[in-house]
Amino acid sequence: MGSVSESDEMHRLFDKTAKVYDQSGVEFFGPIGRRLVEFANLSAGASVLDVGCGRGAALLPAAAAVGPDGEAVGIDISEEMTRYATEAVREHGLGHVSVSVMDGRAPAFPVGRFDAVVGSCSLFIWTKNADHLRPYRELLRPGGTFATAAPSFFSTLQGKWALFPDIVNDLLMPYMLRSLKQSGSYDSQFAEAGTNWLATPELIEQTLTEAGFVGAVVREEDLPVVVESGEQWVEFTYTTGMRGMWERIEDEKERTELVAEVCRRLDGIKDGSGAITTHVPIVYMRAQTPGVD
Repeated sequence: MGSVSESDEMHRLFDKTAKVYDQSGVEFFGPIGRRLVEFANLSAGASVLDVGCGRGAALLPAAAAVGPDGEAVGIDISEEMTRYATEAVREHGLGHVSVSVMDGRAPAFPVGRFDAVVGSCSLFIWTKNADHLRPYRELLRPGGTFATAAPSFFSTLQGKWALFPDIVNDLLMPYMLRSLKQSGSYDSQFAEAGTNWLATPELIEQTLTEAGFVGAVVREEDLPVVVESGEQWVEFTYTTGMRGMWERIEDEKERTELVAEVCRRLDGIKDGSGAITTHVPIVYMRAQTPGVD
């Protein structure tokens, strides 16, 4: 499901990003996590696992959905992410929530442990085919729910990446692809877009079925992302996995010039109120394990 070096890369990047992760003032992971929990239709009293929980964008809404009679378990490969998530859990006084450091590619839980498994903007990083999804099916009870969200990859067939505003896509895509090659392509779902299981709704449904799920539902929804300036958008990307792309531009002059041009283009599309709004397509997918006959 991925090499040791790929796991190390994820660990390093997200440990480094944890302090500022989703803390730029730009609403992004929070709305996605809340929408994913709503899309997953979690029941009161249910037991749910959040894979790659980060600082709790989906974990906290999941805890609210299952209520104090339920259970929410968050896992993340990054010790720093789990530290911040644990602090958030304590601040909210959520006694039915736990957070652990664990590799989300192979969660160490018994078969049939949970009623639901969710992953908000996490699972897409390392899942490449049906074999990589089966461990999550095995964690579910009969009739259990698997649900995940990811930046849409549908546009990758046209050479675009959902997280890049159209006006800067041509500038940033070459750097993203170069970064993926340098990093061992740990998250290169669009490096070979034609074989990416997330490239089309049909491929998603097919892959979920091959993994043993039934009743797959796939929905792409636009998330408005609002920033005050091009500079704030760049700062926002440093609080996400895109940070790796910027850090691999070793020539400081090249990086400075690239940032300046990105900011110039984005500032050129400010609306009458002075805000920049881009629409990021997010894909939500849901399926169940077969019920008891």
